[in-house]
Amino acid sequence: MLRNLQEIARQFEESNQNGGVASYNAAFPLIRRVGPYAGALVLIAFLVPLHKFWAAQVLLIPLLLVVPGAVLLQALRVPRLVVSSFPVYVPCASLIVLLGSGLAVNLVGPLIGVAAPLRTAPLLVGIEFTSGVLLAISIKAPPSAMIQWRWPARPIRLAWPLILPLLAAVGALRLNNGHGDGAAVLAMSACAVLLITAAILSSSRLDESLLVVILYASCLAMMWSRSLRGALVPGYDIASEYYDLHQTVLTGIWHTAQPHDAYGAMLSVTVLPAELHFLSGVPDLLIFSVIYPAIGALLPIAVFGLARRILSRSWAFIAAALVIVQAFQDLPVVARQEIAIVFFAALLSPMLDVRIPRRPRWALAVLLSLAMVVSHYSTTYLAIAVIGLMLVLQGVMSWFRPIPRITGPVAVAFVTSLAGAVIWYGLVTRFNSGLGPLAQAIQTQGFDVLPDRARGGGLLSAYLQGNTLPPLTSAQYAQLVHASYALHEHYIVPLPDAGLPQYALQNPPLSTLSPKLPAISSSLSVIWVIIQQLANVLGVVGALAMVLRRRGPLIIWQVGLLALAATSWLMLIKLSATLANFYNWDRALDQAFVLLSISLCWSLQSLAGWRAKRQARILAIAAASLTVIFVCATGLANVAVGGGTLNGGTPLNLANNGEDFNRYYMTAPELAASRWLGEVVQPGELVYADRYAKLRLFAMNGMNLNLIGDLTPLTLNQHAWIYASRTNVIDHRAETLFDNRGVTYRFPAGFLNSNYDLVYTNGSSEVFYR
Repeated sequence: MLRNLQEIARQFEESNQNGGVASYNAAFPLIRRVGPYAGALVLIAFLVPLHKFWAAQVLLIPLLLVVPGAVLLQALRVPRLVVSSFPVYVPCASLIVLLGSGLAVNLVGPLIGVAAPLRTAPLLVGIEFTSGVLLAISIKAPPSAMIQWRWPARPIRLAWPLILPLLAAVGALRLNNGHGDGAAVLAMSACAVLLITAAILSSSRLDESLLVVILYASCLAMMWSRSLRGALVPGYDIASEYYDLHQTVLTGIWHTAQPHDAYGAMLSVTVLPAELHFLSGVPDLLIFSVIYPAIGALLPIAVFGLARRILSRSWAFIAAALVIVQAFQDLPVVARQEIAIVFFAALLSPMLDVRIPRRPRWALAVLLSLAMVVSHYSTTYLAIAVIGLMLVLQGVMSWFRPIPRITGPVAVAFVTSLAGAVIWYGLVTRFNSGLGPLAQAIQTQGFDVLPDRARGGGLLSAYLQGNTLPPLTSAQYAQLVHASYALHEHYIVPLPDAGLPQYALQNPPLSTLSPKLPAISSSLSVIWVIIQQLANVLGVVGALAMVLRRRGPLIIWQVGLLALAATSWLMLIKLSATLANFYNWDRALDQAFVLLSISLCWSLQSLAGWRAKRQARILAIAAASLTVIFVCATGLANVAVGGGTLNGGTPLNLANNGEDFNRYYMTAPELAASRWLGEVVQPGELVYADRYAKLRLFAMNGMNLNLIGDLTPLTLNQHAWIYASRTNVIDHRAETLFDNRGVTYRFPAGFLNSNYDLVYTNGSSEVFYR
């Protein structure tokens, strides 16, 4: 760190000698300063008309994610040594340029007579013009801001980990085609072995550049193993996100007013992926399933770069590896958070990095904050809460420790995020998903602290369970939902024979999955829970230790304060069912873990001390714990012990069965049936679909159908459409969420076949009507 600071100071001194600019112009001719970027922009303009060819697409994606960002960073005068130590700046800056130019083209186009501005030609003009202006601004940048691009001396030695994402993609596609899980299991096992081995050897034997590639390759492999499953990216939110993206592509324009459509209000779901689609030629579906995970895989690199400021190489690597395991299941299924959380992690760097001069540091904080705001509202809300509480805590700590009461870039990030959220979510898009509904819910029902405790559970078990209520049986659900409909849904008129005994709701078919080694499966579950809770405790202890230390660099105090603030909000979400309904706890944990992983590893590094033997023992324990976490979280444990009973079953990335597969795996016939239904249903007609069949309808029709999720004989209207997914038709299972409690029951096929007409079928998906 000291050498980096000395190098930066030396370069600034050289650039300022003899007028600064004159010496720079003498040392670096104009062609050297702008020639490479001008050539790259010309190459982009040449390749875009050829983007129907896959070779052009392969070249265009990295060019679009590197060149505009490098030009922006040079225009902002960000020192190249800072960029080299935190390479995530480059793609994040490129995304900022793409967001800005795409939004400008979308808004200006109609004013000059372009009805569909989100098309290839206008977007190409926009990105070229924006990058050209930034390049002109960067001409007089000091030498320290000029990024020096060099081809690696031994590229194969550095790039070999990138085999892992290709192997994971092969495994996912083989599973899609009905083949075995061999390639998928091999890819996950290789990721586990590589990450654990690198964690052990990272202290001395592996170069930092190789560690960064290992982190990126492993994360991308794990994300592709999930995002490439099925005919559409699997997940709940991403189904609606894809519909908004596809509509933007079809219409060629994005409208600012998005009342009651939080997804459509986010540029990460509309303008940005549409721009990447039209400029690169990559199909819009592959933008979500391939390109977005490639961007999301930058998250562990950002954590590693931030952690290296205060942790040794080994512990910084472990912190980043923990983030991979925590986030790989959730990020690929929520496109807007996938982008926003990378912006959040990148935002932490200018907030805390004193190596960056004040003006570029503040400019980066503003741009990254605004990019996060227009990408995802929930990520922004939590960022505002964490940064705001951190500012308060730093002000209090300044009375007891030698730290400033307020840090300019941190305050700039907070104010920009808060003002940007108010303006974008309220005045610009008006999507009505602000803090108003939360305030109203708190007024009407309070904070609803640990609702499970009221059902007889202890305090500790209620807290560990959080706000997840026990599921209902089929009989309980049938009774409760019928009573609720009779009291509140008077427009629903069931058929006369709906109450006959033969149509009573039944339990779902029993799962045939059972563990081959139940003792090992049970032991792994217990060990995993213990490790998770111990990690949480060590994360909090590490944050407190960082905050309470008497001396040290300011960044240690600030990271500790941020981690403490994040922990405080996580605890509130865990305690309050009202807050949990507003922001999903698991997604909040993904974002907070960017900070908690660092404080956790700070605890372990402090515990290891300076003695070599003690360091080796603590590192071995950490590596063993990381192995257990990885094996359990990825589903490898279920593959090993059989049955898919650990952690709710084998995840989708490794199996063609189980709950995860039934819920989220979408097939082409299902989507075809959904599209057909959307074309024939008339406005105002009722459409029934269970919780996960809805995803297929969302993907093809958005929120335009009048959907009801309770498929029971006594809640089915006598005149309605019923959509049945593959899980309903083949597995005879249906699922719903009633009063925040999950319910699984047998799909009422007998009642439907007796009373409704089968108007569409393709073998794995059906539509009934009466």
